[in-house]
Amino acid sequence: MIRWQTWVLAGVASSLLACVGDAGGGDPEKDPPIDGDSCEQAQVGAPVLRRLSALELENSLRDIFPELGAAAWSGVRLGTDPTSKLGFTNDAEALQVGVQTAKELLGTAEDVADIVTAEAALATSLPCAATQPGPECAAEFVTRHGLRLFRRPVSEEEKSELLALHASVSGKSDFRVGLKWTLVSMIQSPHAFYRSEIGAPNGGRYELSQHELATALAYNYTGTTPTPELLDKAARGELGSPEALVEEARALLSSPRGHEAMSRFLQQWLSYGKVNGIAKENLPDFSTYGGFMQDETRLFLEEVLYTRGAGVTELLTAPYTFLNDQLSTFYGYGNVTGSAFQRVDRPAEWGVGLLAQGSILAGNSRMDGSSPTHRGLLVFERLLCGDVPPPPENIPAITKPDPGKTTTRARYEEIHISAEACNGCHASFDPTGFALEHFDETGRYRADEGHLPIDDSGYIVVKGEKRPVVGATGLAEALAGAPEVTECVSKLGAAYTYGGALGAECAISEAQQGLVNGQIGLVEYFAQLAGTEHMRARVRRE
Repeated sequence: MIRWQTWVLAGVASSLLACVGDAGGGDPEKDPPIDGDSCEQAQVGAPVLRRLSALELENSLRDIFPELGAAAWSGVRLGTDPTSKLGFTNDAEALQVGVQTAKELLGTAEDVADIVTAEAALATSLPCAATQPGPECAAEFVTRHGLRLFRRPVSEEEKSELLALHASVSGKSDFRVGLKWTLVSMIQSPHAFYRSEIGAPNGGRYELSQHELATALAYNYTGTTPTPELLDKAARGELGSPEALVEEARALLSSPRGHEAMSRFLQQWLSYGKVNGIAKENLPDFSTYGGFMQDETRLFLEEVLYTRGAGVTELLTAPYTFLNDQLSTFYGYGNVTGSAFQRVDRPAEWGVGLLAQGSILAGNSRMDGSSPTHRGLLVFERLLCGDVPPPPENIPAITKPDPGKTTTRARYEEIHISAEACNGCHASFDPTGFALEHFDETGRYRADEGHLPIDDSGYIVVKGEKRPVVGATGLAEALAGAPEVTECVSKLGAAYTYGGALGAECAISEAQQGLVNGQIGLVEYFAQLAGTEHMRARVRRE
């Protein structure tokens, strides 16, 4: 069997950088996070190569080659993508290529090429393979698929190399086998597996090309390769202005793929999907409800962010949710009949907004009880952007629940708050979780805990300041009233959109202010990230 690998993918990034003039990528030593005082001089981040995630590669290949759907292709062979410190799976620094990934990409490329170059598939997609199998037919194959795979026209030099490969392989076998290994080489190319956000030198910085912009738009806002229509706009030079980029981002976000892309951010930001499949000791059939809770939160987010076009304030304080008959019965309110989800107003004691969602409450609890620590950490890390150091070794375990004799709060205060070794960290987030103690480990409201009264007072820590809160609604209102929360969410959204690119935090200030002031919603904020200087240019920092 002939195996041809144009690139050694373990060193693929440096190879591509050399190809485009050693533009370089983000380096945490050379490109430290930029503070607010320097933002006037730094509206863009460093040049970067962003490896496609497994999902992005699979989406791209399915969109480029419709034959894969008809052949029931099983998908890419790549392993699970690494998760960044922020919890995202699309971080440019985390997505690296080692020997194992290179092998997995080769296997993926071979699988795809086998299907695409099968005789039956070629008869439809490339009729000349049967009628006139020669250099012109091979060139048509390379030109067409190269445009979609590389997300730009194939250069004459690249075309010559690929056609030379085809001629070499087909001379030892046949025309179709030559096409197969040519396609394997193209799929493995760093120009296919990496997204270039490097640009060309222009007055001290690097301006992204039209095709780089089309690629960034497509992957940032739909999680897949640019459509032929978007590539046509790039070829006509229609993506040069901030207004054009924002308008395109809006259109992409409104598409089904755009909804999916936004949903992935929300899932990774909030991790609300982890409720699906978990168990609870005191409710053997809890797994029945986890999937419904996930759907409840998904529909809630869709309503707030897409239907209402709202921002962080309404996300935290909306007085409604979505229930079907089973969740309505499980929670004990709503009187919903039928399997379809319906919008339902929450009873006063059931809290409001995002933090009152069953998926959030149950997903951030233990099997045998609620967890002020896990719930408080969600707020501290994902809404206040707090940083928690790794826990020390030999930390004491939380004692088991003792219904009717002690409350969850008392147990956590004894171990986490009173103990000097634990207090330094847990005092920043456990008291936030105490405000949610009227909800048990299944996400249901409880008036007391084993007939013991519940103290749901606590506080949030904002820039070192303790701000008192009482109860789930009080917590939600305090967070909604803190501009630091919206600033945190906007930074996390930008980090996700830009793939963790260093230096880009300065670029978001205008869009961020609109979100903080309530002038725009969260989806519109994401669209406006397409109009920043960082979207269009890069700067090398020595």
